[in-house]
Amino acid sequence: MKSIGPQLPLQRDQVFGQFSLITSYKEEIKQNFKNLLLTSPGERMMRPDFGVGLRTFLFEPREQTIASIRQRIQNQ
Repeated sequence: MKSIGPQLPLQRDQVFGQFSLITSYKEEIKQNFKNLLLTSPGERMMRPDFGVGLRTFLFEPREQTIASIRQRIQNQ
């Protein structure tokens, strides 16, 4: 079975060796998109503009928030 990348968060696995791995592109894309949404700008080293920072919108009014989130995703 060919692997694409590590499954996050890292977990021990006896099948693939030391850590669990992702074996489908669908799961890899899902994990990468989740990572993009939950990472706050400035959180990732050497890439200060990476991330949407979805948690910062948690208690904001819905009308303004949806447009702001959509814009941040498109900018990424």
